Amino acid sequence: MATLEKIRSKSVILFIVIIVALLAFILGDFLTSSRSLTGPGTTAAKVEGHKVDIQEFNRRVEQQRQQMQAQGYANVDNAQLQNQVLQQMLFETMMDAKVKELGITVTDDELSRAMTGANPLPMVVQQVRQMGINSPAEFYDYAFNPGKYQVPAQTATQLQQAWVSLENQTTESLKQQKLGNLFNGALNVNKLDAKSYYDENATTAKIAYVKKDFATVPDSVAKIGSEDLKKIYNERKGHYKLAEETRPIDYIAVDIVPSADDLLAAQQEVEGALVSLREQPGTEGVSGNLNFVVNRVSAPRAGLPIALASQLDSLQKENVRLLSFRNNQYAIGKLVNTYNDVDTVTVELVAIVGNASVQDSVLTLLNGGVSVDSLIAKGLVGGTQPAQAVYVPQTGVLQETLVSAPLNVYVLPDATSGAEGGNAIKVTKRNSPVQFYDVAEITYTVDPSNATITKLHNDLQAYADTNNTAALFAANANVAGYHLFPAYVTPSSLSIANLSDTRGPAKWAMHAKKGQVSGVYGDEQSGHFLVVAVKDIYDQGYTPANDPNLSRELTNRALAQKKGEKLIADYSGKANDLAGYSQVMDSPVDTTEVTFGQRIVRGFPVGQSMLIAAASAAEPGQLTGPIATDNSVVVFQVVDEEKIGREFDQDNDGMMFNQQMGAPMLSRNVFAILLGKNKITNNLQKFYSE
Repeated sequence: MATLEKIRSKSVILFIVIIVALLAFILGDFLTSSRSLTGPGTTAAKVEGHKVDIQEFNRRVEQQRQQMQAQGYANVDNAQLQNQVLQQMLFETMMDAKVKELGITVTDDELSRAMTGANPLPMVVQQVRQMGINSPAEFYDYAFNPGKYQVPAQTATQLQQAWVSLENQTTESLKQQKLGNLFNGALNVNKLDAKSYYDENATTAKIAYVKKDFATVPDSVAKIGSEDLKKIYNERKGHYKLAEETRPIDYIAVDIVPSADDLLAAQQEVEGALVSLREQPGTEGVSGNLNFVVNRVSAPRAGLPIALASQLDSLQKENVRLLSFRNNQYAIGKLVNTYNDVDTVTVELVAIVGNASVQDSVLTLLNGGVSVDSLIAKGLVGGTQPAQAVYVPQTGVLQETLVSAPLNVYVLPDATSGAEGGNAIKVTKRNSPVQFYDVAEITYTVDPSNATITKLHNDLQAYADTNNTAALFAANANVAGYHLFPAYVTPSSLSIANLSDTRGPAKWAMHAKKGQVSGVYGDEQSGHFLVVAVKDIYDQGYTPANDPNLSRELTNRALAQKKGEKLIADYSGKANDLAGYSQVMDSPVDTTEVTFGQRIVRGFPVGQSMLIAAASAAEPGQLTGPIATDNSVVVFQVVDEEKIGREFDQDNDGMMFNQQMGAPMLSRNVFAILLGKNKITNNLQKFYSE
């Protein structure tokens, strides 16, 4: 009841505004979370016969964009956002399909407990608290007992709709939770799993070793041929399977930034502004010049922005100075004035329930000495906030009240005065005045001039026109002063290499011919100009071995293999102990520890499976090697073994196995597991163009 009384004390109008503002979010999320299976022509993507409707997709994208902008993300890239939303919607679609396939349902009792029970779902609690309500039960009370809180009928109807929407969201969440429980339950750890984990981690071998890195062998010595590359390619061919047609491209991206002439012109303008600001009062020295943005701050030293407070002593001496020049932005500071004023006061707050006449009566009673508790008991006051120190704002009605209201007298200064409810304030103490600083922070951002932008565009276009094949485009880039970047595009690509606003060139590349070079894409808004060249077209199911990136990988693997074979041939049998191998291999003896169940061996890169297996199988004192690891040839000897020191514990070892190899680990790949061998058809490129 105390919580409900606290809610009643709030302004009803303010409360309704908060409710209605958040209502659209909840209703929108429910409406757009329904699954559409519309026919051809409106399918953004599909998988396993299930479709994502383009209209629903657009609603979700816009909703997500608004949320991100509300969180302070000013520039949201369309392509990246659409990719994120599509992945989420495909995951939801596949989850829903699996829920229906398994016949998973939610009972009324389960739903009630999840929403208004003793421990409601965190998702439900979070959404309700965003409305300023403490619990789902109270939200239900507001929606279905509106007269109790003086909520208008129209708003009550909207609240009821929001409640139903929240019920539907919760139902879907519970279904997915049940599916997750089934997934986890299907992967029960048995005794053999637990024992294997215990055995693999029961013994740690301490080894002394000598190693010789592959890097000590010149590439020219490790001669490789086409057959070596072909062999490795065929052994690993499964890694190179293509999910869809793929096109390797080269691109040149030119940032649209100020030229040297632009920077010089800006420097001269800023220097002139510094002179004018020193000669003229206030900020009149830059008045009328739209290139300069003025932010006026009046506060004690502690209340100034850090950039101003850190240079306040210098400003007091120079009055006007250049504060910084970072990221093509100048910051100028000017100390306009100093004065003394009150910065903090101590206040008490009382929340009055009722209209203007009630407020006046309550103020009279409060100032006449009637206790707050007695007014709470009569329902005239919803609650009180004890005395606390607050900063005085620089402007507004509240500032006037805190500075000029008589001490120890309740007043109603806020905007709700005269409406339903209001907060009465009593100033009990004003601290002694402190020194205030009236400071102007003036910024000037150096933007590229029209002449610079035109030149950047025209120069890049001229390069593309002259080097109009992929081969020429790549061959002459460095000479022309451009940096060439490789990338891949597919029918699912909505951008190039995650660059913002590159959906247009990505779409162009998927329709261009092999060897073709695009025109110039981009503008000031995107912040860059970009040209693309299509190097090849892969549509045979696998990345070909001659792909530049794959060719480098195959070459590196072949080189490592050849170098390992050479080093083993060079050192095998050349010594009888580690000291001898240390001398022959010109490498010191070192020590480390190896456990079969681990992935990391100190002193070696991650994933040394050959070393881990050999060390775990070797007998103590046995000289082993030389053997090839991923990056070196090693000779080692087990010098000690340490047992785990405890007996097999099926529960504990089963838990550890589960964490590393069971459901918790596999749950990170639920999407891939649900997808299986099914392919995703992504049609977004067909719906959008730059």
